[in-house]
Amino acid sequence: MNTIFMLNQIPEFEDYYALYLKDDPAKEPILVGDSAPAALADAARKTGRPKQDFELRRISRNEYETLKRFFD
Repeated sequence: MNTIFMLNQIPEFEDYYALYLKDDPAKEPILVGDSAPAALADAARKTGRPKQDFELRRISRNEYETLKRFFD
């Protein structure tokens, strides 16, 4: 049996995230992404606020697809 193919497969994750400002009572999403570290870095860069000011929440793929249209 050829195990090289099995060992070289890239895992596919379906984790999606929405970022909010911690001090926003309405919890309006600032940004959505499929990588938590990349989304935090993008939000900090776009807003000029430190990463500690954001709250990260895991969302479903459907919610991601819906919100993504607003941020493109």
